[in-house]
Amino acid sequence: MGRWRAAFSFVFEAVEPVAARLRPHGEVLSRRWRTVAGCAAGAVVLASVVCLFVPARYTATARLRLEPLAPEASSSSRNLDVPEEVALLRSRVLVAEVIRQLGLEQNADFVNGRRRVGGLALATRAFKRLRKATRGPAPDAQDDADTDERGLLDVPGALIVKYRSWLDVAATRNARTIEVRFTSPSPELSQQVASAHAAQYVRRRLGLRSQLTGEPATFLEEEIDRVQGELLAAEGAQAGFRGEHGSVSFDGTQKALAARLGEIGRRLSQAEADRIALESEHRLARSRRYDALPAVASNGRLQALRAEANRVEQRHAELRKGFLAATPEFHDLSAQLRSIRAHLDREMARAASAIESRLIVARGTETSLQNELRRAETGLRGLDGVARQAIELDEDAARGNELYEALRARKQEADLLRGMQLSTALRLDPAPLPSRPSEPRVLTDLGLFLLAGLVLGALVALRLEGRHARLETPDDVRRALGLRPLGVVPDFGRLARPDAAADPSIAAEAYRGVRTALGFIDPEQPPRSVVVTSSEPGEGKTATAVNLAISLAALECRVILVDAALRGAAVHRAFALPPGPGLTDVVRGGTSLAAAIRTIDPATGRATAAATAGALHVLPAGTPAGDPADILGSARWHEILRSLARRYDTVVIDGPAVLATPDAALLAAAADAAVLVVHGDRTERPVVRRALARLAAVHARVIGVVLNGVDPACGYYRSYAYPFAA
Repeated sequence: MGRWRAAFSFVFEAVEPVAARLRPHGEVLSRRWRTVAGCAAGAVVLASVVCLFVPARYTATARLRLEPLAPEASSSSRNLDVPEEVALLRSRVLVAEVIRQLGLEQNADFVNGRRRVGGLALATRAFKRLRKATRGPAPDAQDDADTDERGLLDVPGALIVKYRSWLDVAATRNARTIEVRFTSPSPELSQQVASAHAAQYVRRRLGLRSQLTGEPATFLEEEIDRVQGELLAAEGAQAGFRGEHGSVSFDGTQKALAARLGEIGRRLSQAEADRIALESEHRLARSRRYDALPAVASNGRLQALRAEANRVEQRHAELRKGFLAATPEFHDLSAQLRSIRAHLDREMARAASAIESRLIVARGTETSLQNELRRAETGLRGLDGVARQAIELDEDAARGNELYEALRARKQEADLLRGMQLSTALRLDPAPLPSRPSEPRVLTDLGLFLLAGLVLGALVALRLEGRHARLETPDDVRRALGLRPLGVVPDFGRLARPDAAADPSIAAEAYRGVRTALGFIDPEQPPRSVVVTSSEPGEGKTATAVNLAISLAALECRVILVDAALRGAAVHRAFALPPGPGLTDVVRGGTSLAAAIRTIDPATGRATAAATAGALHVLPAGTPAGDPADILGSARWHEILRSLARRYDTVVIDGPAVLATPDAALLAAAADAAVLVVHGDRTERPVVRRALARLAAVHARVIGVVLNGVDPACGYYRSYAYPFAA
């Protein structure tokens, strides 16, 4: 075991601090296991009741598989944009078409069926509502604004909403299969709707793709039919002429003229074919159907950009659906997606502009060749009628044949493009009939409710432990610490009356109770020196020491308040004392004790030179010291404390927190008694016990506890007759 620990020491070093922080919580849960078990059992009972009364529901799943039509289909082929296809499968238009096709308006199971109920369904619905409240609609809600509303006119909106609440569309992890799930009270209805929904989507998708890729081929087919008709007419006229006149012989000049006309005719046929093909592409470019353009389909850079856009958009959709829309990665992907789409738009516009430029050039070339052909045909005027007619008929037939073959070649290219664009096919696997209910999911719901019950039980246990871990009432002090509660001081900022916090009589009343309890501890030999301390900083020990000293001085006792919290002196601020010598200066011999003591006027709470009845004397901390422990542990400090105890009835010492520094233990050991201040709304019992253990180690006499910062609205306080408790 030691060898393994040494080998994985870095793991233990990383885990041990976490385990140390979690160990107290584990101990709490172990002690309060009955609370946790009770919450878990209640959750399981609730889940059982829910499952018992929830009607059975059935889920049917149809699958759309994306399969290549040919093994040689390259990566440049246009693949389906899976997130876009999922959104289309949930579109309102498609839903309305299926409702109308199946006549679901008259289907009782569909119209009267209720929404899903169950642990998983409730959790999913709550998650969707939380996501919508925090960052707007979910991605699949974006198609609610479908621009094609014509198919929705005769389908009630409530039926579309119900249909979509029962519909679930999701792509598998490898994005090669899209699952269409439909859940309803009837297994037959679920099977019928899931299959019909997927089939209707396939019909719409294939119709759209055929429209995009088939238009160039259709346009060329019409042109081929026209040219073929003209060719047949020319060949018929040529055959009729030869039947009437037989074979016509040409001399050298006539042969040269025929050859020249034939060459120009071939070039003109090629130019006309190019112009026709470019016109078909120009139509697509003007309608912004760039996917059907050969220049786009064959452009490797554009296809790479499309693939990158699909990849980024899929990851973007995953983050959005996974409630991670606020992460830096999501924002980076959004910016990257906008950049890629802008680049694609620029490339598409450039391709469309190039087609228009090529079309202008092709038209110019065709016009130029037509003019050249007309000029060459002027040479026919000097020929006799038979020779001229023979050459013209031969030229028409040859030019028609050239144009026909050129258009057929363009048609084959369009067919090849169509095959490339349809290289990814949609294969529909109809939904089988569900054999068992999908809801309620008894085991899943029981597990979810059990988990929720355990979490709730743990939270309740920790909350109860937190409340019981604090010392909120005098009874808590007696039971947990075995000490006398000297008094309860409220949180003045939480008093019921708005003006109560500013009323000095209320604070005086609270600390008079502490003074009275302190006087009953040992009436025969009351402690002459009392250290007021706390377990941790911020519990109100300085305020308690100051107010206790003021309250004792009000009895016209001789009282001195000593600020011995040398690391964070605060008494001088309570009385607005100017800087001057104090305890540290007296211990070091820099000034006399009498010179360091200040007198406080009880009427104004400020320093005075006159000695009046009920005056409070204060020995401030003095010059900041770098060695407080040495000062408070010195013989000179003990001598000063004994001297003050002889001159005054009570010496109240404001000390530091016990667990913060060792100074408090030194003070408590030197004084006659110690009073521990506990913040009732914050300090926990283990912390107080550690402080008491440290005081016990130096044999300090802890005579009681002052509960400070208690909520005035608590039940204990309402039982008191103090006016500020009302």
